[in-house]
Parts: sequence; structure tokens; C-alpha cells
Amino acid sequence: MFHNKNAQRESKLMKTKILTAVATACLISSTAFSHTNSIGYVGDGNGGLNFWYGSWHDNTQFNEAEIKIIRPDGTESIDSFDLLEQDSPAGLISGINFFSSDGTQLIPYDITYQHPMGLPMESYTWQGINYTNLATGEYTFVYIPLGDSESNLPGSPTAEWMPMDEVIRSLTISLTQGDLDGDANENGILDIEEVESGQAAEPAPVGPTVVSQGSSTAVSYLATSNSDIQVVQRTQTDTTWDNMSDGTIANLHSHNTSLDPFVGRVDQIEVAQDVVNTAMSNTAFDGIQAISMHSKMDNSMSGSTRGVSFGAKKETESGFTFGLGFARLDTSLSGNGDSISGDTDIVAFSIEKNNIELDLRHSMSDYDYRRTIGDFANAGSADGKDTALSVKYEGDGKVRPIVGYTRGKQTIDGYTESGSAQTARTVSGSKDTYDYATVGGSVDLGIFEFSATHQTDDVNDIMVSIEKTSGNTSFNLHAQRTMTDLGDTNTIRGGILIRF
Repeated sequence: MFHNKNAQRESKLMKTKILTAVATACLISSTAFSHTNSIGYVGDGNGGLNFWYGSWHDNTQFNEAEIKIIRPDGTESIDSFDLLEQDSPAGLISGINFFSSDGTQLIPYDITYQHPMGLPMESYTWQGINYTNLATGEYTFVYIPLGDSESNLPGSPTAEWMPMDEVIRSLTISLTQGDLDGDANENGILDIEEVESGQAAEPAPVGPTVVSQGSSTAVSYLATSNSDIQVVQRTQTDTTWDNMSDGTIANLHSHNTSLDPFVGRVDQIEVAQDVVNTAMSNTAFDGIQAISMHSKMDNSMSGSTRGVSFGAKKETESGFTFGLGFARLDTSLSGNGDSISGDTDIVAFSIEKNNIELDLRHSMSDYDYRRTIGDFANAGSADGKDTALSVKYEGDGKVRPIVGYTRGKQTIDGYTESGSAQTARTVSGSKDTYDYATVGGSVDLGIFEFSATHQTDDVNDIMVSIEKTSGNTSFNLHAQRTMTDLGDTNTIRGGILIRF
């Protein structure tokens, strides 16, 4: 009985030794069969890429297994290896486009590295595949050994090409243009010239280190204008970079953001001209008159015009009445953060007979303005002239028809704005010819007289006049409202006429 127990113990001990030996052999066998131990890629400069797997088994004469590529758009394909090299392929640079595994992550290819499992790190044979027409973007390459669930080929992996671990089976990279051009480290030298076929892979270059980060914000402006409005498009560029230990910068990145545009008026002179035209048309040259105007324009500018006119008329024995006059006006408008002022001189000459009047007027104006748009401000000045010849008929009686026709020419000299360079404009001079007809009538109500006219250039006038005569002296007062397509003006003018 005792003998049988000893025999059983010896039998169990023998089985344990056998199982231990088998397990050890399996571990050694697994390590010995794990021969695929490096992974790399080299661009061919034409949008193509040679992808390589290296094995530490020397002089292997056959390809085995497949590789799966997952493209940036998510599409994928599995293809067989068809390239075979017994020398290290040209262009593989350790840590740049050539790697091995430490069992947990990919590391720069280094034959001196001591793997925790004691696996060999040097490669002697490489199998690969060429991809064409690749674009920049993120790709994943996966090694598909024989016997894998995704394999399309029969058989089991051989010792020559069994992957050393799961880490070495895949590589995810963001392919740059430098990768595809064959200059993965972007130093201006083709990788195949840095490391020729059969040479040992160069170690990853030890470059400068990051010492700090830098950033900047800049806003660019693009101004466009039509006759009324200027629009300034704004783009903000935020830039970041790394300051390196050798004084250079790296990892420069910029991001653009569109900001709300600035919008501002550029029709200050046009609006002031409209007010001056109203004054030139409505000023009477009959004795001495004081003039006060208030204008409210559609572009939100408003202001006043002040001035005085002088005139005299002489009737000849032939029935013609000749008139001559002069006026001086000062105009000031503001609004929207803008302002404009103008000094205007008007000279007039007229001939009347049989209720028909021929009137020639010429005005000369000096304009100065300031305008703002967003954070910017500009100023400009220009000289303007206006010459108009009109003929008018006004009937007799208490109710008198009024008809007329005017033809004129208006000019503005060219000018260049001062102030903010981002929005400063250079404006060419202009010459415009205009004409319009006038229709309307007046009603004599004794001490009051009411008149209304319409011009075919969309200008309408209504006026109430009071005139009182005492001997050779007449006193008059006129209230007038003028409506144009740019705004409205109310005018009060009054004066005295002495007949000698």
C-alpha cells in the first residue's frame, strides 16, 4: 500500500515536469516564430507609397499574408504583399517613417533596444506593397496574417512572417504632402537619398525642443464702395506656434474667422450738392434777402444753410427787364457720425419780357467733410460747380399757370481722402448734364400768394409768400418746402426791395 502511494507521487511529479516542459517549449516556440518585427513606409513622390513589413528571418524568398488599408473617407481594401527585399528598402528613417514595437506601443526602429520578451529587434527581409494615387489625410494600415478572420488566403502563418505582437500589426498615420513627396522629415532631402537601399535605418533626428508657445491675432480689411455705401469686410486670423530652443519656431497654425463687416455712408458730397441745388434754384435776386434753410435728408444727415442774396432789376423802354444778382450761402450737415460743410457763391443774370423770363445761374462750392466707418475715419474736400439756364412762363391774373424748362451742367473735381488707410478712397472727378421741365401754378389771395410746382426730376415745391408795399419800398416773406429724392428742405427767406 505504501509502495503504491509512492508510485502515485512519482507519477504525478513526472506529469508536472512534462507539462512544464511543454509549456516552456510552447513559449519558446511562440517567441521564435514571431519574426515580423518592423513596419515602415516611403513615398515615391507621385502620390504613391511603398508600405513595408520587416522580418528578422534572413533570406526569406516568398511573400505571405495581406494588408488592409483604411482611407480617410472610411473606405477600405485588403491586398496581398507583392514586393520583396533582402536589403533594407531605401528611405526608411527610424522614428520618422520606420518603427518597431515594445509590446505596448510602436517605437523608433532600433536594433539595440532590449524587448521585455527578449524578442529580436533587427529586420533582415522586407515584404511590401505599392499604393498609388493617395492623397493627404489619415490612413490606417493593418497586417492580416494567414489564418486571420479577415484573410482571403488559405493556410497558416509561417515562422518567417508571423507578427511579433498585436502592436506591430497596425499603423495609423496622417499622411502629409511631404510623406507622399518622399520627404517624410521635410528637410528638403528625399528620404531615399538620406538612407539608400541596404543602409541601416538612420535614427530619429534629435532636434530643438519646445521652450514656450506664442500666439498672435490680426485683423485684415477689404473695403468696397458704391456711390452711397462703403462696406469693409473683416477677417480675424489667430495664429499659434512653438518657440524652439534654437530660436526658431515650429508648428505654426492659423485659423481665420469672419467678423461682422463695417458699413458706412460715402454720399456726403452728393447730399450737400442736393441742398445747394435747392438753394440755387429757389433764391430770389430782388433787393436784399436773408435766407435760412433746414434740411433733413434720407441718409440721416440734417443741418442748416444760412446766407444772404443781393439783386437789382432794370426795365428798359423796349419792355425788357434785366436782372443781376449775387448770393453767399454756408451749409452745414451732420449725422451718422459724419459731417460736411460747404461755402457757396451764386451769380445770376436774367431777362424778362411779356411774362417770360430767361434766367442764367452759376454756383461755385467748396466742400469739406469727415466720415466714420467702424473703427476708421476719413476726410475729404472737393470743389463743385453748377451752371443752369432756364426759361419760365408765368401767366397773369389771380390764378397763374407756371411752365418752364431748365438745362444745366454739374461738375465735381476729383479728390483723395485722408485718414485711415484701410478705408481711404480716391474719387474721380465727374461731369453730369441734367435737364427737367417745370409745371405748376400760383394763386393770388391778396396779401398772400400760394404756389406749387413739380419738376420732372422728381422735385416738388410749395410756397407761401407775403408782400407789403409802402411807397417805393416792398417787404416780402416767403416760406417754402422742397422735396427731392434725397430729402426735404424748409426755407424761410425775407427781405426788402427799394425802387429808385
